[in-house]
Formats: sequence, structure tokens, C-alpha cells
Amino acid sequence: MFEAFGSRVLAGVVSLSMLLFSSFKGNDPKMTNLGYRNSDSFLYVSGIMENAFDNDFPTIFASGTPISVIYDLEIRQGNRIVAKNSFRHTVSYNPATGIYELRKDGRGDLFRSDSVQDIMRHLSSFDFGIPHQPSWAQVQIRIEARLPVVHFDTMNKEVDLMVLWKYKKPSARIHADLRTPE
Repeated sequence: MFEAFGSRVLAGVVSLSMLLFSSFKGNDPKMTNLGYRNSDSFLYVSGIMENAFDNDFPTIFASGTPISVIYDLEIRQGNRIVAKNSFRHTVSYNPATGIYELRKDGRGDLFRSDSVQDIMRHLSSFDFGIPHQPSWAQVQIRIEARLPVVHFDTMNKEVDLMVLWKYKKPSARIHADLRTPE
């Protein structure tokens, strides 16, 4: 049992070391299908991130270090910001069980899988709810994604994960008329 655990941890450390000290492909993320729906009191914003996690991320996730994607949501009415919030989706990997776990802020979703592909598919979609005021009427919704600086204990090294997105923050905007619930 401890041999299997040790070999999985070692494989994660070796994979992460190879990624950080060798060339990497990076990703060209973009947001698509940005949409919204509203009720009397909540505004829901959803979309998909394409090409965001295809390269390098399976190795990073397998390191066992929790990895987050942060979504910054901003709602403007004219030049005035009427709401601003950040949501975090975090992937954790347990090398002892081989299970990935994805926690999504905003709706409180939790996904578990032994497949990194499943986790990346769920991580690529977002759906956030935020309370809104009836006075907002017509607004502009903007969402931007970013990656944090992460400390990898196994290497005692901090890495700015934005390098995996070539330091580009994918974002999208949409105009919304909130006067009538959809």
C-alpha cells in the first residue's frame, strides 16, 4: 500500500519537475458561449473556456498541489460598477486514491473522478449566480479568468501558472437587459 502511494507521489514530483524544467506547450484559452439568465433576484452568468487546459495541466494537476482558476465577474451599468465578485474553481488530486476533485464556487458544485479529462471538461465550464437589483435594467457583464501563483512544496518553488496561458487572461463581455426575467 505504501509502495503504491510512494510511487504515485514520486511520479507526480517527477512529472512536475519535467514540466517546470523543460519546455512546455502552453495554452491559448478563450471564452465562448457567454450567456446569462435572470430571475427576479438573481443573475446567472455561464460560459465555456476553450483550449485552456489541454496542454501541461494534466501534469500540474497530478502534482497533488491544489490548483485554482479564478473567475472575476464585473457588472456595469454605464460607467458605474454595480457588482463585482470572484469565483474560484479548485482541482485537487489525491495520489493515494488516484481521485481528482473539483470544487466550484458560485454554485457549490463538487465533482470527483479518476479521469483528469473529466475534471478538465467540468473545469472548462462555469455558471455563477449573483444577486441583482431591479434598478440595474441594462448592464454589461464582463468575466475574466486568471491563474494564481502556486507554491509547490515538493520542489519548494513558487510558479506563476499564468505562464501556462502565455500570460493572457481570457475574457468575454455581453450586454444584458434585466428588466424582464428570462
